[in-house]
Order: sequence, then structure tokens, then C-alpha cells
Amino acid sequence: MTVTIDDVYSQALALSDDSKESLAERLVAYIETHVAPEVERAHLDEAKRRRDEVRSGRVVPLDGEPVMARARELVGR
Repeated sequence: MTVTIDDVYSQALALSDDSKESLAERLVAYIETHVAPEVERAHLDEAKRRRDEVRSGRVVPLDGEPVMARARELVGR
């Protein structure tokens, strides 16, 4: 018998809150350490490109708080 995602999800919901939290943390830790090399390389390349744009002055970084506040305003409309 094959276990489905729905089966696992239903079983996970039956766990205590502490156990759910532990399971979620373990799943995230697994996912973070099992990234395909080409995806990891693409992320690193993008981070370097953005860093270079800021260093060169082509892009000016913005403070996150005002940006998020503005985004919340726009979404709330």
C-alpha cells in the first residue's frame, strides 16, 4: 500500500502541537540541505548579481520596513 501526502497530512494533524512543530522543523531542515546543485548555483549567482548592482550604485537598497508598510497598504486596498 502506498502512503499518500493526504494520509501523512491527516496523521500529522493528529499530533500534538509540539510534535507538529518538531515535524515541520525537521522537514524544513531536510529541504534546506537537499537543494539541487543547479538551484543552489542559480540562487548564489542571483545574490552575487544583486550585490554587484548595489556596490556599483546601479541599484540603491531600500529600508525594508517602509517598503513592507507600503506593500501592506497596496494589498489592503
